[in-house]
Amino acid sequence: MLKGLFKILENFAKGGVNSWMIHAGITAVVFSGLDILITEALDYAIDGLDGLPADALQLALLCGISEFFSIIGSALLTRVALVMATQSMGLSYKGKGAS
Repeated sequence: MLKGLFKILENFAKGGVNSWMIHAGITAVVFSGLDILITEALDYAIDGLDGLPADALQLALLCGISEFFSIIGSALLTRVALVMATQSMGLSYKGKGAS
C-alpha cells in the first residue's frame, strides 16, 4: 500500500498531472468529433423512418422507438468515451468475452 502511494507521489513529481491533463484534453477533442459522428448516424437512422405511414409511426412511438434510439445513442457515446479515456491514459480494457 505504501509503495503504491510513493509511486503516485513520484508520478506527480515527474509531471504526471501535466501529462494527465494533456491526455484528457486530447480525449475531449476526439470525443467531440465522435459525438458528432454518432449523432449524425442516429439522425440518419431516424430519417429512414420518414417513409412510414403516420399510423405505423404512432404505433412505433407507442412501442417505445424513441426510447430505443435514446438508449442506443447513449450506449454508443458512453462506450466511445470509455475507450478514448482508457486509451489516452495508456490503460487497456478488454470487454466481456475478449481474450
